[in-house]
Amino acid sequence: MAYTYKYPRPAVTADCIVITREAEPKVLLIQRGDQPFKGGWAFPGGFMNMDETTEQCAIRELEEETGLRLLKVQQIGAYSKVDRDPRGRTITVAYLAIIDEPIAVTGQDDAAKAEWWPVSDLPHLAFDHYDIMQDAIRVYAQAVEENEKIQHDRFKEQKERMHELSKQIREQCAHVQDLCSNFTKKQ
Repeated sequence: MAYTYKYPRPAVTADCIVITREAEPKVLLIQRGDQPFKGGWAFPGGFMNMDETTEQCAIRELEEETGLRLLKVQQIGAYSKVDRDPRGRTITVAYLAIIDEPIAVTGQDDAAKAEWWPVSDLPHLAFDHYDIMQDAIRVYAQAVEENEKIQHDRFKEQKERMHELSKQIREQCAHVQDLCSNFTKKQ
């Protein structure tokens, strides 16, 4: 027996914000091929299927609209302003993916184009994507900072290991020299 819910239900979407890890980071945007905001720029995203999570939806929509296939994304947040989508009551969950550099993409499905834009020089964004972008930049900065700290700690550990190996090698060389010296004296 099917359950009938007596309250109106909002639609659920997911958006995927992909930013590069470069000195001048770039973000992947799609030019919308359909209304609303036809011709406007937005993040790859779309409506969630009933048999998927919002994370799966974000990854699927990214691939459908740009050809870019990623396996790992990090949730930025949920966005639920009542008027965020002129098609009706829609809640979106936004996800962030960080990659090293731009990868070739092409507009597919309902995306007319897919392009990389400098984060410092974005076009006008559809929906509430400016708000999402601000949060994405905050999460991006935290992730990059954490990654740099991890890299620094690894470098420090490697440097300490190299110093210890160097010390061991010097000790071994001194030991070999002592052996050679004692061997020469005995002859």
